This record gives sequence, structure tokens and C-alpha cells, in this order.
Amino acid sequence: MFCNAQPSPSASHTLTSFKRAGILAWALLLLGCSQPTITNHINATTPKPPLPATALTQLLAGEFAVQRADSKQAAIHLLVAATATGDLNTIKRATFAAQYSHDPELLNKTSQLWTQLAPTDPTPWQYLAQAQAQVGNFDSALPSLHEGLKRGGGDGLAHVASISISGAEADLESTYERYLSWLEPYPKQPQLLYALALLEQAKSDPQAAIKFIKKALNQDPNDLHTQVLYGDLLLSTHAIVSANQYLSPLTQTLEQAAYQLLVLHAQVLTLLADYQHAYDYFNELTRRFPQDSNFHYSAGLLAFETDSHKQVEHHLKQVLKLTPDKHSAHYYLGLNAIKADQIDSAISHFEQVRLGPDQWAAITELVNLQAPELEHVDAYFTSLRESHPNFTDKAYRLQAEHLLQLGETETAAQVYAEATDLFPHHISLLYDQALLAQSLNNSILSEQLLERILAIEPGHINALNALGYTYAEQGIKLERAEILINKALAQAPDNAAIIDSLGWLNYRQGHLRQAKALLSKAYAILPDAEIAAHLGLVEWALGDTKGAFKTWNEALAKEPDNLLIKQAIMDAQNDFEQN
Repeated sequence: MFCNAQPSPSASHTLTSFKRAGILAWALLLLGCSQPTITNHINATTPKPPLPATALTQLLAGEFAVQRADSKQAAIHLLVAATATGDLNTIKRATFAAQYSHDPELLNKTSQLWTQLAPTDPTPWQYLAQAQAQVGNFDSALPSLHEGLKRGGGDGLAHVASISISGAEADLESTYERYLSWLEPYPKQPQLLYALALLEQAKSDPQAAIKFIKKALNQDPNDLHTQVLYGDLLLSTHAIVSANQYLSPLTQTLEQAAYQLLVLHAQVLTLLADYQHAYDYFNELTRRFPQDSNFHYSAGLLAFETDSHKQVEHHLKQVLKLTPDKHSAHYYLGLNAIKADQIDSAISHFEQVRLGPDQWAAITELVNLQAPELEHVDAYFTSLRESHPNFTDKAYRLQAEHLLQLGETETAAQVYAEATDLFPHHISLLYDQALLAQSLNNSILSEQLLERILAIEPGHINALNALGYTYAEQGIKLERAEILINKALAQAPDNAAIIDSLGWLNYRQGHLRQAKALLSKAYAILPDAEIAAHLGLVEWALGDTKGAFKTWNEALAKEPDNLLIKQAIMDAQNDFEQN
């Protein structure tokens, strides 16, 4: 019996099969229907009415649904029970279940009833506003939020702001304007200030967002969401040192710091190249979340940066246990094995990188480790292209580079020719072939290849500069050379190599003072040996022999065996002897 009321047969059946007595007791106590003691019965002036059987059935069905994690059914049943009984606790539970069900219509109904049963409570208004915003009804959601504010609430402000950010621009603007209008009556409402910071961030005004978030922190310095947003804003505005200063006291005790702050601070420390402390943070995160492969991966990479070989292996092998298809873990394990001089292990890991952004880098490392000898080069790279057809162009380039390392420049030139026949519009291959042809003193082929590049991509900055410099070096087509180099310079006015080309062109044209000014500028930007060679020759031509030798000697102090400088000195001395 329940409050001396006989249950219906269906209710009896439910109770017979109901094994969680704790929930039943809660349901009875919730509505004040427990059997009264003699004392209570004597002292009671008005006994509570019995719970209707239908309401009890709905209440129990709702609690069963909660246990099954069926939030929608739980909300439906609890809403019916609350409507029948007017019980505040029941409608609260119905609203919480409706929120978890992600059903805005159901959440609207439960929160509406809650506002009626608790007219002064601000909480249901935030759920009501959330439900209205989720269906794009901001005309209703914003007044609902205002009702919550008037009752001393505000927890739903950030949630509705986030919904407006992911919706139409007009919704964002209307939400932003309404929130601004609430600043005058509620200037110290921390959630309003936080929500405005979110909206300013979405409007791409991080400085305005920082102003609001600072005001929010003044009101509630311990709010986690506000702390995280402030750190994120400092990070997004490249105020890395300030972000570190702000986050350091919040994460000083790793074991107690919020994980969101640990993640954020670890990013900041990584940007500051403080890899050891960043590792400590991610290592703590792996302790808390041992099944999170992303935390293990980050910890592994940071351990790699600090040459902590055992920690690299620990974290990245854990990544592979959790996510076997994380091929990048094999790549870094391979690099780690190279550092530890474990070449066989490195090769094994690189061979297992079969997918992902590090696949080609792994192949390149394999070539460096396996280092095929000259008689095996052709077969090795043919096999590589056949097994990785999507990397055919890269494999040709890698083969040519390997041959150059072996000193086989002519054979490398043949590989480039084969590659550009197969990929006639591949600009990188054409450009590499042109540079190699230039180094082999095949100026005609180099010019042809550079012209092909410009026919494909007229604004290709490197081809413009290279072809212009080629003409200047040969002392031919100087007017065209000037046009080409100036086109390149217009794209990169402070590029030392292009300025050098223009200075060298002026030297060839006989404009010595202009040449010196340009080459001096280039050398100040990039103290490169080739630029030093050019500048010294111009200074020599102007009669400044001391200046010329000063420039050359500075370059030789850095590169004692540089052939360009030595050739420039020889050319100057020959010119002196001839005159």
C-alpha cells in the first residue's frame, strides 16, 4: 500500500519487477507519501492527499528511463508527473533530462512549467532561452534571458551567445546589441561580461573581448570558463609572455589545476620553446586521462624535443595501442630511434608509416638510412615509384637529389629530364632542373626551362629573378632582365636575393653607384657570400680597393673556403694586372 491507496494492477506489476528499491523510496519521499508514524499522524493537522496512481506510474517510468540513460523518455514521463502533481523537484529533473535529450521542444515545455511553479527562480529562464535559441527563435530567447537577469540569474547568457555565434550573422548581431543594452542595469554581472567577450571574439575584435573578460575576472576571478577564455585571447593576440604570466599561478600545482588550463598553458609553453615544462603538463594530463591518445601524442613529441628517449617511446607506443592507425607515431618513433643510434628500429618504424602527412617524410628518411649505392639507385627508385604511385613526382626529385649527393650531376640531370617529360607542367621539377642546368653551365636549357615556368605561372617570383639574373650574368637581354627582376622585386621589396640581382644588373649596365647602393642594402639584409662577392667587385670597380677587401675578408672569416669570394678576388687582381 502507498499512503493507504491501492495501486492499479499495472502499477503492482511494475513494483513487482522493480529491483531498485532506492529509486522507489526516493519517489515516495519526494512527494511526501511515506507511511506516517503515530506521532506524525497525531500532530498532522491536514494529511497529504494520496499520490494518483497514474502520476506514480509516470514518475517511476521516468526514473527507469533515467537509469537507462534515455533522457528523452525520462523527460516526457517526468513532465507528465510534474504536471499532475505540481511538484517542483520533479519538473526540475524533467528539465535536466530534456536538456540532455537535445530536444528543444521538450526543453521548452519543461522549463515553461518550471517558471510557473517557481516564479522567482531565475534558473528555468536560462533553460527556456536555450530551448528557444536552439530553434533560432532569438526574439523569444533574449526576453527570456532578461527575465532570468531580473531574478538575479545569468548562467544562460554564454550558452545563448554561443548558439548565436554558430547561427546566422543577424542573430549574432541582435544578441550582441541586446547584451550591450543590459550593461547599464547590470554592469557587474560576470556572466554578461563573459558572454560579451565571447561575442567580441566571434566578431574578430580580440582587444574588445579582452576588455570585457578583464571586467568579468574582476567580478569573479575564480570562474574557470573566464580564466580559459582570457588565456585563449592572450594566445590569439600573440601575447605569449602575458599568457604565461597569467596562467602560471593557476597551474602551479599540476595535480590540482583544471585540465583546460593545463592544456592552454602547455600550448603557451610550447610557443615559448619551454618544452620540458610543456611536457610536464601533458604528462600530467596523460596521468588523468590515460586513454586519451592525443595527450600521449603531444607528450611524446615534447619528449622528443627534449631528447627524452624513454619518455618518447612510452607515450608514442601508448598512442599506437590506443589508436593503431596513428602512423605519425611511427614516424617520430623512427626519428627517436635515429637519435638513439638504433638504425634497424628506425627503419622498421619508418616502413610502418603508410598513411598521413608524415608518409613522405618517412620515405625520405628511409632513403637516407638505406642509402642505395649507385648501381642500385635506378632499381631502388623505380620500385619506390611503383609502390607509391601518388608520390611519383616526389620520388623523381628525391632520386635526383640522391644522385647529386653521390656526385652524379649528369645522371641527376637525366632523371630531371625524364621527370619533366612525364610532368611537363610541374613547376618545382622544372625549376630544380633549371638550377641544375645552370650549375652545369647549360644556360640555354636553363633559360628555356625558366621561360616554360613563366608561361605556366607568369608571376613565379623565383623564375622571374633567376631568369633576370641569368641574363644579367651573361650580359645579354639586359632590358628584359630589368623587367623580370623588377616584377619579382614588386612582390618582395625586401628580398635580399632579388635586390642583389638588380644590383648586379646595374653593375652590368655600368651604373656603379646605383649598383653599390643596391648591393649594400642586400648585404645588410643577408650577409651572404655571393652578395659579398658582387659588392666587393663593385667597390673595386669604383676604386675602393680597401672597401672591397674588407667586404671579402668579412665573408672569408665566415667561410674560409668559399669559391665565389676567391674567384671575385682573382677577377679583381686580373683586372688590376691588365690595367
